[in-house]
Amino acid sequence: MEELIQRITAATGIDDSVARQAVGLILGFLKKHAPEGAIGDLINSIPAATKRLRKRRRRRRRPDGRARRHARRSRRRRRGMMALAGQLKEKGLDMDQIKGVGQQIFEYGGEQIGPDRVREIAQGIPGLAQMMGKG
Repeated sequence: MEELIQRITAATGIDDSVARQAVGLILGFLKKHAPEGAIGDLINSIPAATKRLRKRRRRRRRPDGRARRHARRSRRRRRGMMALAGQLKEKGLDMDQIKGVGQQIFEYGGEQIGPDRVREIAQGIPGLAQMMGKG
């Protein structure tokens, strides 16, 4: 985690405590919305990342149509992206810094788990690649 934080602070100029908070928020979002296998690999590749993430309670799922479930999930992801951007802005980050943090997470992840796995994460959430500077 220290190496990632150092890379983020060097690339964006933000304070290391803000960088830690931003990484926690982004990884928490990814854990909730990204494909399970790929994001699990990324989180496990970052030392101390699991400690930064709070356990989230699992929601009970009601049996309903697959298309409706997919549409709800897609809307939830879009709302989640806007909420994530808002949370990062509350920490004092501007859009360029948010993109910088995202780029560093993706680059570090690409080195750790491979670019194909990182691409799988980015493609699993519509709009993520653009928000994080990979679009």
